Amino acid sequence: MALLHISLVKLARRPASWIVLAVLLGLVALVFIGLAASASQITDPQDSLQVSLILAFPNAYLVLVGIMLSFGGLLAVVYGSAISGAEWTNGTIRAVVARGESRVRYPLMTFAAIAIAIAVAVVITFVVGALVAVVAAGMADRPTDTAFETDTLLSIPDLLARSWLGVTEQAAIGFAIAMLFRSQLAGIGAGLAFYFGQIFLALIPPLTDVLPYFPLNVATAVVGDADGFGDGGGFGGGQTTIDGEQAVVLAIVYTLIALGIAVLATWRAQITQ
Repeated sequence: MALLHISLVKLARRPASWIVLAVLLGLVALVFIGLAASASQITDPQDSLQVSLILAFPNAYLVLVGIMLSFGGLLAVVYGSAISGAEWTNGTIRAVVARGESRVRYPLMTFAAIAIAIAVAVVITFVVGALVAVVAAGMADRPTDTAFETDTLLSIPDLLARSWLGVTEQAAIGFAIAMLFRSQLAGIGAGLAFYFGQIFLALIPPLTDVLPYFPLNVATAVVGDADGFGDGGGFGGGQTTIDGEQAVVLAIVYTLIALGIAVLATWRAQITQ
């Protein structure tokens, strides 16, 4: 527990933790306020209907979660890469292992701290995003009564837990890549290539059937049908051929595989005093 506490303190002191959170909050505000500001200027009925669906509750909660899973997932890949890469760049891993710390325990506790930090960020982003969405709906003269219905509020914890898992899975991938390359810069570059590579693979027709099972798409599918939140239509989630429960299982499997790679990379590294 002491190692976990130290890791959490380190994350709190790193500017990257606050910068990533600020960027995500800014993106959420930009999407909702931008849509609200443009709502009165839209003349096309189809576009107006789409904006209404995005700003209408409880679907607005799914849109918010979609932003966290897509843009937040991208930031999580970078964040996980930055944290694990910095452990090698700063020589932290070499120092703690040379002093006798377990090569297995240290990366696992470091990622556990990242997972906790992501949980806090998810809750903060959801609370702030929900308030912004309510304000945006008011600006666009959309009803907000359904935002506070009992069934919807009771479903929010499950929605947040699934969102946390999706974002954490993507952070684990970035964490493992940077740990494997032992470089912050290489980890971020490879993590981004991995992230956008899956997007470009969607342009290849033969891969259509397998793409939903790729880590990025699994992460955005963990919300599933989101009982209590309408028809869905989350931002950036797209259509998938796997349901939410299957996506949850796959997300856990991908996270464990990524952590296994990170531990193996640390275990095999040549570390001397």
